[in-house]
Amino acid sequence: MGNKKENKSVFTGMVKGREIAGHAVAGVGQNLIFGLWSSYMLVFFTDVFGIAGGAAGLIMMLTRIWDAINDPMMGVIADRTRTRWGRYRPWLLFMAVPIVFFLTLNFSAPGFSMTGKVVYAAITYVCMSMAFTAVDVPYWTLPAAMTQDVGKRTTIYSVSRITTTLSSLIVGIIAIPLVTALGCGDMARGYFIAALVIGCLGAVLYLCGFKLVREHVIPPPAEKFSFSGAVKVISQNKPLLLILISMLVANGLAFLRMNLLVYWVQYNIGSLELVAIFNLVSLPAMLLGMVVTPLLSKKLGQKGMFIFACLWGAVSNFIFFFVGYGNVAAALVMFFLTSIPTGFVMVLISSMIVNTIEYAEWKTGQRREGLISSTQTFLAKICIAIGGGLSGLLLTIVNYQPNTAQPAGTLTVFHAAMTIITGLGFLLGIIPMLFNDFDDKKYAEITAELQRRREEAKKSQEA
Repeated sequence: MGNKKENKSVFTGMVKGREIAGHAVAGVGQNLIFGLWSSYMLVFFTDVFGIAGGAAGLIMMLTRIWDAINDPMMGVIADRTRTRWGRYRPWLLFMAVPIVFFLTLNFSAPGFSMTGKVVYAAITYVCMSMAFTAVDVPYWTLPAAMTQDVGKRTTIYSVSRITTTLSSLIVGIIAIPLVTALGCGDMARGYFIAALVIGCLGAVLYLCGFKLVREHVIPPPAEKFSFSGAVKVISQNKPLLLILISMLVANGLAFLRMNLLVYWVQYNIGSLELVAIFNLVSLPAMLLGMVVTPLLSKKLGQKGMFIFACLWGAVSNFIFFFVGYGNVAAALVMFFLTSIPTGFVMVLISSMIVNTIEYAEWKTGQRREGLISSTQTFLAKICIAIGGGLSGLLLTIVNYQPNTAQPAGTLTVFHAAMTIITGLGFLLGIIPMLFNDFDDKKYAEITAELQRRREEAKKSQEA
C-alpha cells in the first residue's frame, strides 16, 4: 500500500486519557474470557465432560506446541497489517465474534463416545487458542503503536495490567456461583450459559476498546516476512531469552497452583463454595503487589525487583506448606501472602519484555514490536500448558476420582503442588536473571544511542 493510504491509520497528537482507558476496557473483556477459559477448562473437562485428567492435560500441552508457531506468526501478521484503523487496533473488531463462538464450543458437552469427546475437546481447544492469540498478541502490542513516550507506554501497561488482573480474579470469584445458578443443578448447562454470557460481555468490551483506542505511531513500510530475520530478532536478543526462561519457570509452576486451586479448596479445605473466597482474598494481595512494584523498581531496578519477587514467592510458599490447611483462617492468610509476588511479576513481565524491543533495534536494526510482544502471549500459553499438563499428570498419578472424598495421600500431593512446587518455581526463576546484564542503566544507554542514530540518519537524509 502507498504511504497515503497507510497514514490514514495514524492519528495526530499525543495519546489521550480516554485511549488509555480504552486499552484497559478491552483488556477487561479479554481477561474475563481468559479467566474462565484458563482456570476452569481443566475441571470442566474432567468433572463435567468426563475426560480423564491425563488426556485433558495432554490436549492442553500439545496445543501449546502449536502455539510455539502460532504466536510469533500472529506477531508478524499484526506487524504487516495495514488498515484504515491501524495495525493492531482492528483485531479487537475482527475477533470479537469468533472468540465468543469458540469459547462456547469449548464449554459444550455433547454426548459423544469417550474417543469422540477427546477429539472434540482437542479440536475446540485448539480453535479457541488460535482465536485468543489473534486478539491477544495485537492487544499487548498496541501500546507500542499508541505512543513512543516510555512514560506513557508504562502507564498504559500498568493501568491495563491492574484492570486485566481484576477482571480475571472477578471471574475466579463469580464463576462457580454463576455456573451453579445458571445451571439449576445441571453443571454442563451452567458452564455453557456462563461461557456465552461472559463471552458476549467480553466481545462488547472489545468493541468499546476499539472505539476508544487510537494508533499514533507511523508504521514502517510492511517488510516481506523473513524467517531468518525473525529468528535473528529473537535469538540475538539475550535479555529477552533470559527473561522468558525466568518467567517460564516461575509462572509455569504458578499456573499449576491456579489449575489445582479448585481441587485443593474442594477436597483439602472441604468446601467448593470457598473457591470464591480464596480468589477474593488473592485480589487485594495481587493489587498490592502491582501498586508497589513501580515504587520498589525505582529503588531496586527491574532486575532486582524480579529477584525480590521470586524470593518472596519462594519463602512464602515454603512457609505455607508447613502451616497447612487445617485452619481455614490461617490458610486464607497464607494464600494472601503467597499471592502478592504474582502481582509483582505480572507488572514486571510486560515492561521487561517491551524494553527489549529497543535492545533488538540496537542489536539488529529491527524493532519487530509485534513479534517481540508475541513472546509475552506465547509465554503465558506455555505456562498454561505446563500448569495444565502437570495438573493432569498429578490427577492421573493419584488416580483422582471426581466428586468423591480423596485419600490422605492425594490431599498431601495437592497441598505440596500448591505450595512447595510453586515456591520451587519462583526459586529456580532467579537463576537465569543472574546472567542478565540488561538493567535499567544499560537500557538508558541503549535508548540514548538509538536516539543519536536516528538524528544522524535524519541529518544524512536532509543533506
